[in-house]
Amino acid sequence: MNDQSIKQPITKPKIIILWSAPRCVSSAFLKAFSQHPQTAIVNEPFLDMYYFSQWRRSDRFGDCEEQHNYGITQVLEKIQSPTTPLVFMKEIAYQALPYIAEDFLKNTINTFIVRDPREAMASWYRVPEYPTEEEFGFEALKQTWEMVTQKLQQEPIVVEANNFRRSPEQILSLYCQRLGVTFASQMLNWDNGSLKKESEWKPHELESRAKWYKTLESSRGILPPTPVQVEIRTQDLEMVERAMTVYQRLSHFAL
Repeated sequence: MNDQSIKQPITKPKIIILWSAPRCVSSAFLKAFSQHPQTAIVNEPFLDMYYFSQWRRSDRFGDCEEQHNYGITQVLEKIQSPTTPLVFMKEIAYQALPYIAEDFLKNTINTFIVRDPREAMASWYRVPEYPTEEEFGFEALKQTWEMVTQKLQQEPIVVEANNFRRSPEQILSLYCQRLGVTFASQMLNWDNGSLKKESEWKPHELESRAKWYKTLESSRGILPPTPVQVEIRTQDLEMVERAMTVYQRLSHFAL
């Protein structure tokens, strides 16, 4: 925690957060909710703070001077500015964890999506990028899970990525039911896979967009899982093994 942290609850009628590690199909889940008629989506509002601000924790993507002062005020504006009945936010847990406290989570519905870490790592390799353990994301996901389910005593709501991809209508229906949200059939398909209008992408986002959202942007719906065969690098084996423990723990609660 640091001076740039959210210490008070956010105030909105209904904010749902989907917590994830990278490469775990969370963007496709977010895209599905973007089609819901009563919903506005918020995609990774902490990303610019983690990677580009004066409070950043990584310089993986270089410098972006215009984001130097991007902080909690801007994060809250993104989360609280929609006027729709439902706000659906997707966040990578490690990007937010340094900047939030329990009070931030008290007035939100916190849910999780998990994927087999071997498949997640294979997806990193295809980008191609190689994560630090923090960026692989499963440890931060575990810490967020413990904060939500143990300290705040919120009911666990978990999506397993391949179950979602195999049976999107069933999983989305169950998920909506658990949230008290009406499932809408239009969540299953879209005409354009982008999460933003072309004019809304900022210059410093274009490289990441081409790498991380390529598959989603070429899609017109939830893509079924395909067999993944990958040789995990020796230096990544222990990281993947530790992540498997987190995956198994959370996936036990999967819809």
